[in-house]
Amino acid sequence: MSRVKGVRLPGDKLAFVLALLVAGGGSPPASAAESMMAGVAKVDITPQSPVRMYGYAARNTESEGIAGRLQASALALGGDDGAGPAVLLAVDCGAVPSELAAEVLRRIQDKVAIKPERFMLCNSHNHSGPNLKGMKGLAGEELDHLTRYATELTERLEQVVLQALAARVPAQLAIAQGTVGFAANRRVLKDGKWAGFGAVPDAPVDHGLPLLRVTDLEGKLLAVAVNYACHNTTLRGNFEQIHGDWAGCAQEHIEADHPGAVALITIGCGADADPCPHSTVELCDQHGRAMADEAKRLLAGPFRAVSGPLVARATKLEIPYALPPPMEELREMAKRSYPAQRLLNLLADGQQPPTSATYPLTTWTFGSDLAMVFLSHEVVVDYALRLKRELDADRLWINAYSNDVSTYIVSQRLLDEGGYEANNSLSTLVTYGHPERLQPPMEDRIVEAVKSLLPENSSFVLPPSGEASEDSDGG
Repeated sequence: MSRVKGVRLPGDKLAFVLALLVAGGGSPPASAAESMMAGVAKVDITPQSPVRMYGYAARNTESEGIAGRLQASALALGGDDGAGPAVLLAVDCGAVPSELAAEVLRRIQDKVAIKPERFMLCNSHNHSGPNLKGMKGLAGEELDHLTRYATELTERLEQVVLQALAARVPAQLAIAQGTVGFAANRRVLKDGKWAGFGAVPDAPVDHGLPLLRVTDLEGKLLAVAVNYACHNTTLRGNFEQIHGDWAGCAQEHIEADHPGAVALITIGCGADADPCPHSTVELCDQHGRAMADEAKRLLAGPFRAVSGPLVARATKLEIPYALPPPMEELREMAKRSYPAQRLLNLLADGQQPPTSATYPLTTWTFGSDLAMVFLSHEVVVDYALRLKRELDADRLWINAYSNDVSTYIVSQRLLDEGGYEANNSLSTLVTYGHPERLQPPMEDRIVEAVKSLLPENSSFVLPPSGEASEDSDGG
């Protein structure tokens, strides 16, 4: 696998000097506030042998060929001085196991000083790729294939991050906000309760498409990062080939439209949204083309500049578990709830259940220009819609599926409606079917924790509805 060539620079001071030298060729000089060290790299992570595939319980055989390639892309930001660099790693994978992500970070930290809160792995949650999360339930050749792939993936993710760090040059960042319309809420309701899956018009959905442009100081496009809140599930359970789904197609189209640039796709709060229409590779391409077309439109401008410093803050919420219900009640719950079934298995093995669940979340802020939020697991759209109401949506970027993907993070609305996501959510697990026991509800805890991580006086947090801001003249 070829290495990306780049220049390794030691710090922001040298970055500014080089920025002035580069800008002397006829472009207007970049100020220290406008420039930031940035490097980008990508690597192919397509499995070389058949593997068990992620998602869809009905699929119980290994993959049968490759219909599309899988990719991991890394964007490294910042110099080596001060707080050090930050890395956004976007991976075409249903769910990279947290222990694998931790091993990648450990290897990188052996070579580069990088803090955990400045290393964010974002899963595409692709359902037509390897099922690394399901390895514990396999044996024989199927386990061997995935074990070998996990080893290769660890090496390639380490490689692509180090390449991005080595490729850093003085750069400029800018953001634009667009929309794409193929995501549809998938929760069909009857009398206010969940009744199945389908495309539901006028139900809650987030069609926003934030785009981050990274250029060198001569204006050459280095990277295009986009975010969209939708399951990466155009291809369904009857599809048995490796493919990157709509996110993979979007990367291919963006990179074809802008030769030399690397595309990164992250997924927002789309846990209750599916691509519509779905079911074929041609529709993956259609959705990916729609994203690339919107990216092309946005790249024509206008943009809002994004400068630093990049400040990363992280916290972990401890969500207490309720006492387990009586065994008969738990057995009934286990018939419709995967978390309840896990608890039942734990008790059957004679083990004690944990007393709380840990929910990590992180924010990256770029001065007062942009706030990136990183939420773990599968987060439903209500979180994005609420955060966009309570924060400045034009300066907000929300990543879900970050670092770990093991359960659903649902809202009070979904708990009231019931059904698939609610029955398989962290809320149901920690309260064992009685979400009203959580006071305040987990939804409030997560939203307030995000706000607490944002810098004071940054104006990211909007005043409550009806209140005038401190800057208002009352007119």
